[in-house]
Amino acid sequence: MDLYFQKSVFVSAILTALFPVSPLLANADGYLTNQSLGDAVESLANSDERVTQKVLGVSLQGEPIHLITLAGSTESSASNPAMLITAGIDGRYLVGTETAMRIADNILADHAHILESMTVYIIPRVNPDGAARNLQPLSMGFEGNSRSVDDDRDRTHGEDGWDDLNNDGLITQMRRLNPPIDELATHLSDPEDSRLNIKPDIEDGQRASFTLYTEGVDNDEDGLINEDGFGAVDLDSNFMHRWPEHATHAGRYPLSEPESKAIADFVLSHDHIVMALTLGRHDNLINMPDSKSKDITGRAPKGIDAKDVQTYKHVGKLFKDATGHKSAPKEEIAGSFHAWLYAQRGIPSFASVVWTRPSVQKTENEQADEELTASSEIEDDSLALTPSGIGDISQETIDELMEAYKLATGMEVDESMKAMATPEMIEGFAAQAGVTIRRVIAVEPAPDSSDTPKKEQKKDLSEDAKWLDYFEQAGIDGFVDWEPFEHPTLGAVEIGGFVPLAMINPPADQLDAIAEKHTEFIVELMSARPQVSVVGPEVEELADGLFEKGVDVAMEVA
Repeated sequence: MDLYFQKSVFVSAILTALFPVSPLLANADGYLTNQSLGDAVESLANSDERVTQKVLGVSLQGEPIHLITLAGSTESSASNPAMLITAGIDGRYLVGTETAMRIADNILADHAHILESMTVYIIPRVNPDGAARNLQPLSMGFEGNSRSVDDDRDRTHGEDGWDDLNNDGLITQMRRLNPPIDELATHLSDPEDSRLNIKPDIEDGQRASFTLYTEGVDNDEDGLINEDGFGAVDLDSNFMHRWPEHATHAGRYPLSEPESKAIADFVLSHDHIVMALTLGRHDNLINMPDSKSKDITGRAPKGIDAKDVQTYKHVGKLFKDATGHKSAPKEEIAGSFHAWLYAQRGIPSFASVVWTRPSVQKTENEQADEELTASSEIEDDSLALTPSGIGDISQETIDELMEAYKLATGMEVDESMKAMATPEMIEGFAAQAGVTIRRVIAVEPAPDSSDTPKKEQKKDLSEDAKWLDYFEQAGIDGFVDWEPFEHPTLGAVEIGGFVPLAMINPPADQLDAIAEKHTEFIVELMSARPQVSVVGPEVEELADGLFEKGVDVAMEVA
């Protein structure tokens, strides 16, 4: 174990002994507090001359926002192209901070040569106030900072938050059993696993039997439960690109918070940043970012420009190969830091949630699907392409050709031209434009040889069921079994459910391996950047006082 991690773990152990951490993660031991993070940053900077550290700003609670710079030399740090790695914008994603710190250590230990040509900036925790709240008892998971926000707009802040009714040190859920006639039941227990909540399938004759609440009581006696807990500004909704101005937690205006403004100021003053990776709640490496939707003006893309699709596909493949990740959740990116970097700073900006649920034992249906896909020898992305109605040519190919036509002629492809297009014409245009045709390949599902009626066939596991299986296989206390409780106003309830944040942050003993894989991706990404070389200048005297100067500029893409 490296020196700075030995020191940080030692400090963390002392702090945990003095201020016990609740089991809200079911695995919180080993995660850095703000104090131990600061110690780890300082220790890293003192251990290697290629590392410098500074404080970019402070949070609302006065906690420092650290910046780590890795560079071959002080002189080259500001002149070489740079990569920016940012973590901890969403206070729930403690795993991002842990990964960012380990990436710094891994680069220094195994990939220091890359620092001769590139600088690496690391901001390991943008939201220290949110992280601190998530490492305290009775957290439901705080994504934002410590700005007080009136969630229910009644001019009183935080008057009706969550309550630990069963005193287990966790805030989970309540099932209100047999709700009154004026409160319709919404859920029932999953017949396959009574621990899980599902909505009724009317065609299957199911009937809802309870409603769901977050654990707590009506503290302000307004007839509502937990409608105004600790509010905050979500820093990852506080940036300018598509800022969601009417969202409760987006802030009064873009960059209204000292934390978001600190990192925006840093980006604006460092124009040699050429690529960025944000570790948090967003993903655009597994899920291809939207390249078709436009904003209200019809001009600006909501996600990425269509011309950047191939770049993001290539980088996504690098990520999948390095990490082995196959799926990731999808989250709205309006007002997010990584979207702002791309849309308004022109920086290739990538995002990773860092950790997703490891694979569990596959069902028979899933195994059959995998075998069918493998036997058909279809490229991974062919099944995700969109039919265009012109033979088997994908709409993605048509869009690329229309863009090429527009660039070449300055004109849009009109509807009459589209109507006349045939597969043969498209193939000819593609050959002239140098566009690779991507075809939609349909795969017929394997015939069902079972005599079991469809309704009686075993269903594929839901995502929640897969999480339960994973927790059980890994020996993680990620779920609280439902127990009866007599609620003061709701009557008979059951309290239980998933442990907050257990689906976001892995056990600490997995952190090193996760960081190794992300380091591999980062090194591959930095190595794949375009390399520019300049030959010359060559000067030729054409006449007395008249000279011709020639310079050759070449760009090589890995």
